[in-house]
Amino acid sequence: MQSFERKLNEMLIEVYHNILRVEEEFLRNNHRLNLTIREMHLIECVGADKEKGKTVSEIADYLKVAKPSVTVAVNKLEKKGYLQKSSCETDGRVVRVTLTREGRKVYLYHERYHANMVHELKMEFSDEERDVLMRAIDRLNRFFDKGAGAEK
Repeated sequence: MQSFERKLNEMLIEVYHNILRVEEEFLRNNHRLNLTIREMHLIECVGADKEKGKTVSEIADYLKVAKPSVTVAVNKLEKKGYLQKSSCETDGRVVRVTLTREGRKVYLYHERYHANMVHELKMEFSDEERDVLMRAIDRLNRFFDKGAGAEK
């Protein structure tokens, strides 16, 4: 591996692990939250649609995981009191997943945490650097969305 590629690989791995570590610390430091990172991301996904909620298929697509895995996670979070399932008013075959009152509290708390983190990070960069960072992260996300780097 060439020097640039090796360094980029190391940096991507480090950023990935740092993001996971920070998220884990957030959950661990709030002792009343009994959630894993994956569960928090599922709550985040459902909470983004406010009252409308999401279907299991929509959650699976967003999280890029299998529907049966989402069903198991939704049932677990429903037992914990963070989510509720209900039939769609227009199509009774469709089940929508929404946040409970406790789920909304967790979602808003986590949203505030992210807002603070992003604000602190923003202060580390000049306007020009922010523009470059935003473009670079956008391209990086598009690259990974295509599944690039995975063996076909």
